[in-house]
This record gives sequence, structure tokens and C-alpha cells, in this order.
Amino acid sequence: MHQQRKALQAEKPIHYVVWEALPGGMESYITRYTEHLEGRRLMYIYSLRPSGNYLNPRLNGHFSEGSRNNWSCYTGFFRYTRRHRHDVFHFINSGPVILLLALLAGVRNPVYHIHGTKYWKTWKDRLYLKTAWRLVSLFRVRYVANSQHSAAIFERDALPLKPRVVYNGFSLQRFLQHRHRRTHLRRMAYVGRLDPDKNVHLALRLFEELAAQRPEVELHIAGSGALEQDIRQQAQQSPFAGRIFFHGWIEDVARFYAEADLFVFLSAHESFGNVVAEGLLTGLPVLTSDVPVFEEIHGDATTFCLGSPDDYAQISRRFWAAIEDFPTLAQKAYDSAKRLQRLFDIETHLKDIEEVYANA
Repeated sequence: MHQQRKALQAEKPIHYVVWEALPGGMESYITRYTEHLEGRRLMYIYSLRPSGNYLNPRLNGHFSEGSRNNWSCYTGFFRYTRRHRHDVFHFINSGPVILLLALLAGVRNPVYHIHGTKYWKTWKDRLYLKTAWRLVSLFRVRYVANSQHSAAIFERDALPLKPRVVYNGFSLQRFLQHRHRRTHLRRMAYVGRLDPDKNVHLALRLFEELAAQRPEVELHIAGSGALEQDIRQQAQQSPFAGRIFFHGWIEDVARFYAEADLFVFLSAHESFGNVVAEGLLTGLPVLTSDVPVFEEIHGDATTFCLGSPDDYAQISRRFWAAIEDFPTLAQKAYDSAKRLQRLFDIETHLKDIEEVYANA
């Protein structure tokens, strides 16, 4: 016990900063980090907006949250970082303004995790956010990107530097235990958020083309989001509505992949694409849009890429070409799991993140 206390005192505490301490996306990795480092580091979670702690209840005594009021949110966070300025801060989904506030408060061991590719929506956003990034560039920050693609976009749009790439990690056995080679196409699937950039409506269109020729095929949709009601309405109006099923949020997503025969994911923007890697780890054929990071994952654009979501005619042509030789598609998906095991092991991810902390 005495040695454990000495070890805790020797290592700098880590503060994880998020907008809301809710599961989903990169925020869920905080659960893995805090479980992995428990007993070796003091750790804290700071939610910029009030949300409750849904990332690691065992850290409730080390959990703080800000305010819905912007002024109170920013000033409260500034005071918090000022008090803990000698510690390590790991920023996830926070943005340059929050990072700059911490730097101005005296934080000198910041780690900024890049896992997005859209840095502003309007010219006004670009004006003040670009200014914030320029000010941030005056300080030393450790930047970590979750793919070569997100690193390149950051270098192009935010700061002219090359972040270290640490790929998202997975508990491989959770998915590999369900790995099998698909033999027949009966169950088409979508997994992910039902949001505008995900283009779920295009997956529905492809299913309708397929369903018209193959009466045994069903579409199963797992996820929720801003467009859920619109997608449900589109499904209800489909002549094949009786073969479209909505599952909402899936707890055992690995089993859901295992029960599917084909996954179509036509997102317009992704910094990584966890669902693509997860599906392939079970041997599930995953057909994607042409977002560059997907090729980093599957490694075979000729087989798995359908093209740009803006060109539905091309998407449809490539979709039919892929499923016409379904056994070959299924075999390539099954074989791809070997490559993914080398790239996306959670233990490798955790080791790399620890190394980043050690050098922060």
C-alpha cells in the first residue's frame, strides 16, 4: 500500500476533458484509459457541460462539471486548470478555445486528441477558431491523431505540424470470437448514428434495389440520432417496409455484426470509422464511401469502396458489382481481420497513449 501511494505521487495526475461525460465515440476511451491506469495514476474527469459521470463511476470523487452558461463554463474551467496546472491534461472533443484557456491558465503538460475532420462550419467560425489555433501554436502541446487521414486534415486546416498517429484500439477478442466467413446474403445492416453526414438514406435506397430482386434479404438498422424519425418515415414508405427493422442502441454490437451478412456505411466525413473495423473483425463484408481513412482500415479500395456519396449512380454500380460475386467479397472480408489485428489492438493503443503521457 505504501509503495502504491509512492507510485501515485511520482506520476503526474491526469485530467480528462470532454464537453459531456457520456459514452460514445472517443469519450468511451476514457473508460478504458482510467481502468487501465487505475492504481498507477491519480485521474480526474472534467465535463465542460453538466452531464453526470457516465464514463467511470469509480471516479465520481474525482469528477467535476461546468455550466450550461458559456461564461460560467469558461471561467470555471479556467480556475480548475489554474489549480491543477502542473498536471497532465488530455483533451477529447474540446476544441482550440478550451485548449487555449488551459494554456493561458498555465497548463504545461497538455495532450490534444484529434479525431475529427471538420474544424468549422461558417466563415465566422473559421475566423475565431483559426485565430485560436494560431495562439495555441505559441505553446508546446502533444498532438495525437487517430488516423493518418485526421492527421493530414489537422495539418491542412488547423496547424502546419504532423501529429503522432495512434489508431483507435479494440478489444479484439470481443469481435474475433464471432469471426466467420459469410456464405449467403440474407441480412444487410447499418450500424452507427442516424445523423445527416452518415447517409443512411442511401443505404436504404441500395436495399430497395436489392430487395426488389431478392425477396429473402432484410435490412437491419442499429443506432439512433437526429434523423431517426426521418429514416423511419422513409422506411415506412418503402414497398419493402416489412423487411426493414430498427434496433436502436445495441448493447452487444459484436453479436449484431456476427448475425449480419453485409454492412453498408456511406458516411461523408470520418476521422476513423470504428464500426468499419469492428465489422471486418467479425469477417463481415463492409462496403464504404470513399473517405480516405476507410482505406487505412480495410486496405482494399477496389473491393470495399463504393465511391462518393454524391454520386449515387456510381455507388449503385459498384454495389451490384461487389455483391454479384458475394463469395469473393466475403472471403476478402474474412481475410482482412488478420491485418486489422496488427493495427488496432487495444493493448497497443493503451501502450502508445501511456508513452504520450510520459513525454507530455
